[in-house]
Amino acid sequence: MMWKTKTHQFTATVCQRTGRSCPALAQMARAVVQAMEVAVPATTPDFEIDGNSELTYCGQGCTARFRAEKDQIRIFCGTSADTSIEALDNYADMLFGLDFTMRPAGMLPTPPCAMLEVSALAPQPAKQLDRQVGL
Repeated sequence: MMWKTKTHQFTATVCQRTGRSCPALAQMARAVVQAMEVAVPATTPDFEIDGNSELTYCGQGCTARFRAEKDQIRIFCGTSADTSIEALDNYADMLFGLDFTMRPAGMLPTPPCAMLEVSALAPQPAKQLDRQVGL
């Protein structure tokens, strides 16, 4: 599933447990985007944060792990706590990335039940009219 706001593009997989998109995951993604935007005045451009959160509105009781950077946020649901965030990022690159990269079949013994990637959109320049349009 994909959707856009004025500033970001959201791309999510369906939950492997429910077979549907996860509203709790989408809600968490919006909250992380807002948190990153609020942090801009107090942080440097290379600010990055990662962590985990319990998805309280998820009927399956998932824990979501995330990594957030200025231009990209990724959230992984239902992963083992001992799975490295780098391994999860490599898995996400394989699914969401534009480049073809070969990965070993067992790179992630237990894949996430759902994932979401948020990408910042490039700001659109303001359009100026050369002259006014008359009615």
